[in-house]
Amino acid sequence: MLYMRTASVEDRDLTARARIVGSALERFAAHGYEAATMRDIAAGAGVSTALVTHHFGTKQALRAECDARVVRFIVEKQRVETAASDVLGDVLGTFGPYLARMLGEGGEASDALFERLLEVSRAMIADGSASGWLRASRDPEAQAAALVLLGVAPFLMLDRLAAWAGGDAETGLRRVAVPLAELYTHGLTTDDRLLAAAGLAPEEAR
Repeated sequence: MLYMRTASVEDRDLTARARIVGSALERFAAHGYEAATMRDIAAGAGVSTALVTHHFGTKQALRAECDARVVRFIVEKQRVETAASDVLGDVLGTFGPYLARMLGEGGEASDALFERLLEVSRAMIADGSASGWLRASRDPEAQAAALVLLGVAPFLMLDRLAAWAGGDAETGLRRVAVPLAELYTHGLTTDDRLLAAAGLAPEEAR
């Protein structure tokens, strides 16, 4: 659950199509769907705009292919990972900036991505509860959503995090990883005041 990587997706397929998708992932993450242009995506891939259009037709179709790559990554991780707890961290560690930007854009495609992340989070909670290493909430569905939101949050503020850490986002992510680990492992407060503030009676929390 600690997301310290913003590395590009490893992809040994260096075909033009693969380079275009890789460039689109980076530019959608950096600028958003509306601001990213087919010309910029083409330049990042080292191809012509005409070739991008030849392969994908429209920017919307290219965004759909980027989403499909994320989904394929999730499916593959779920197939090979022995621990469900590792999948969400791997997905956000690899695609965090893209997911943060696309989830904030809204629309059906964003809804579908969010639902995919929820499925991963639900599986992690179910696995963790069954094996005893994770405390399930009285509302596990809301807990799944909360874990996704907490996971995406650092990438929503990557520029601010980088500025805080002296200009290096990776350093910022590594620094906040420790207090996040402490928060997940030991909690934050030593009494029930936050539960009371949320409207949950102390006896209900136990």
